[in-house]
Amino acid sequence: MTISDLEHFRGLLLEKERNLNDLLNEAGCCGEVERAKVRELLDQIRESLAKVEDRAYGACEVCHGEVELYRLEIQPVETVCLGCISERERAALEDELFVASKIHRALLPQRISKIQGVELEVISLAAGSVGGDYYDVLPASDGGMTRVVIADSMGKGIPAGLLMSNLQGALRILAEDLDSPGALVTRLNHWLCRNVPVIKFVTLVCLGIRPADNNGARVVYANAGHCPPLVIRADAKPELLNSTGAVLGVHQEFVFEEKQISLGPGDLLLLYTDGVIEAENEQGEMFEENRLIEFIKGRRSEPLPSLLGGLVGEVRRFSKDGVLADDLTTIALRIAD
Repeated sequence: MTISDLEHFRGLLLEKERNLNDLLNEAGCCGEVERAKVRELLDQIRESLAKVEDRAYGACEVCHGEVELYRLEIQPVETVCLGCISERERAALEDELFVASKIHRALLPQRISKIQGVELEVISLAAGSVGGDYYDVLPASDGGMTRVVIADSMGKGIPAGLLMSNLQGALRILAEDLDSPGALVTRLNHWLCRNVPVIKFVTLVCLGIRPADNNGARVVYANAGHCPPLVIRADAKPELLNSTGAVLGVHQEFVFEEKQISLGPGDLLLLYTDGVIEAENEQGEMFEENRLIEFIKGRRSEPLPSLLGGLVGEVRRFSKDGVLADDLTTIALRIAD
């Protein structure tokens, strides 16, 4: 475990210790049985802090290997790695993963609002039981613009899913008062930095799409360090919507610039997470943007369900053993002819 990891977990342990001490000091907070459990947990935290000082923190007590970092992120007093847990603990963990997976899927839109003059299709696949990708479709308060959001947290599994659940709740609340993608992403970053003190970060694109008088659409977007959305014009000319600001969760004073583009009949806009372009084959080569662009250019006129299904199939065929190593989400929007 690196020094920065140790410092991070020391912070988590100290914060948990403060919260538990505050709980014990609160008059009538809980019964004696619950207070005994709190004191027992405090003892475990102090033991873990001592291990941090000795640089022995995170070592499995059974095999002396390393406890998984993502598990320590959730429960920083964990002392046994997944390979050494008991059958009873494994069964309980599988139950928790099943519930977490259902919660993660419930966070994603159950029904997507229609956008006038725009076809829209989504595919989102988690590499594990719980994914770290997120997408949403949020009408603006003026009724004329719809925001489309795609986001990806660093890592995957339960920690990434927990981070995304926090981001989703904040995004939907803030979106009620802020129509502008740039202002919305700026406020979301400020909230994330102040309320979710983690070492992981989030990349995100928020675009607002508004039908235009010429049977096209006007798109305003802010890109917080996310994979650049791909525009394929009706004449097959590609265009990338690059970052307009840094990733979310690093510094609360970051401001995210807005940019605009116009889309005409037949133009296609593809948003995606890095599970597409960072998929690796057996030679260690990545799928990368060029393969994505060529694939979409060649099939840009297909029905969107077929287009996205074909893209996922292409990524699977390219990937080692046909397995998705990371969460994968794609959103396609096409202006109706």
